[in-house]
Amino acid sequence: MARRAALGIFPHTSWAAVVVIGGPADAPVLVDRRRIELNDGSTPKQAYHAAEGSTEKAAAALVTKCAAMMQRCATAGLIEALAAARDAGYTVGAASIVADVKTLPPLASILRSHMLLHKAEGDMSREALSEAAASNGLAVHYMSPKGTRDPALVEVAVTLGRTAGPPWRKDQKEAAVGALIALGA
Repeated sequence: MARRAALGIFPHTSWAAVVVIGGPADAPVLVDRRRIELNDGSTPKQAYHAAEGSTEKAAAALVTKCAAMMQRCATAGLIEALAAARDAGYTVGAASIVADVKTLPPLASILRSHMLLHKAEGDMSREALSEAAASNGLAVHYMSPKGTRDPALVEVAVTLGRTAGPPWRKDQKEAAVGALIALGA
């Protein structure tokens, strides 16, 4: 029988740090860690920035094209992570994405604000990863990157990183905390 696991995902603009943590929750192990590229080179890495200065119709077309490409990359990357977990004897049931979920204004407003361009880029990555996880049958949870963390979970994430060896950066640690929360849920 396969053991339980959860994904932890920390999205960046054109890539994501992904970890798979296997259970039981009281004795977790790092099953897999990887970087998933969310851009295959066929479109700009920053869709909204590239659309800045375009007509709204052209900007919408570019954003739609980039979002579809990002969705394909996210799905392919998560399928690989899920296969690695399965090969290690784990079944992944949930994904925790380290990201805030906020409603963005209309595209025209986004294109007029540099700050909103960045927020929209992050939102596009988060949405692609969320949809990829859901399409693979995973329950999707969100964890605010600014939220407080249970010190015990943070210590477990740090210990998992020490065991795995470098690199173990903040994004991987945060993704691990998210996966630990999802694993315990």
